[in-house]
Amino acid sequence: GLIAKAGRYFAGVGYLNEIHAHAWDFADAPLASKAFLGNRLAEDGFQVKWLAPTDEVYLDFGMGIGRGRKFPAGPDNGRDKNGFGSANFFAHLGGDIGAGTAWQLGASYLRSHPQNRAYADLDSTGTSVSNGISAKSRLLALSGVLKWSPNGNSTVNNFKLQGEYFRRNESGALSYDTAAASLGTRTGPYRSTQSGWYAQGVYQFEPQWRAGYRYDRLNPGTTSIGLVDAGTLSAADFPILARYRPTRSTWMLDWSGSEFSRLRLQVARDRSRNGQPDNQVVLQYIMSLGAHGAHKF
Repeated sequence: GLIAKAGRYFAGVGYLNEIHAHAWDFADAPLASKAFLGNRLAEDGFQVKWLAPTDEVYLDFGMGIGRGRKFPAGPDNGRDKNGFGSANFFAHLGGDIGAGTAWQLGASYLRSHPQNRAYADLDSTGTSVSNGISAKSRLLALSGVLKWSPNGNSTVNNFKLQGEYFRRNESGALSYDTAAASLGTRTGPYRSTQSGWYAQGVYQFEPQWRAGYRYDRLNPGTTSIGLVDAGTLSAADFPILARYRPTRSTWMLDWSGSEFSRLRLQVARDRSRNGQPDNQVVLQYIMSLGAHGAHKF
């Protein structure tokens, strides 16, 4: 029951991150995956998983350590020491309810140490600045999946309910205006607790047709900026860190001509940016060539 992999791989954080994008039920990643994993987290390192020899339920435990070359740990050129940049621990529990329903719960914990993780912003003077965060970052991810099909025959019609919850704590230092220096380069303590979640349902009502809906939400939580608390700068100098709750509603309809192709229409009402709602329409075509392994649960 021991499974190991090394090299570059999608880390076992949450549920969706390990699934290849062509197998997603929507054309893009949820807001929570974008905010806490930089869309999706690929690691350079190794991961080991142990599948427990249980009969009635599915149970696994695993861990991985990586270079931390990408967000939330990266970029890796900001690290000033050797060693691993991130560590991940995860577990899954699942089982069946009768002949037509299956479920799975998951929990994972990601530790990373970003060094001068840069992000662009506009300060109170309207100047474009580049700020950086050096901190301890801890991310907790909880996931749940429920699948139903009549008597286990998913080729006729089926329904899948899926959701994930992320919560991140970071504490360290925030460097202000490292590029433009319009108000001078400053560094002060930084601490934040942020969260986000999504829930989605997809129903296959005909052998080749599916429809689905997804709702996303992010919560700014609490953020403490030492430069603001000390009166050195104002909260207006950090607009990206302002208290705002981004949301998004997404509808999709797709048609599969065969098991190797899929055509999808997706419409979304995106309120990720404060005061700037965005209506989005996506037309996506997916095609698979050659042999392909089975997808994850």
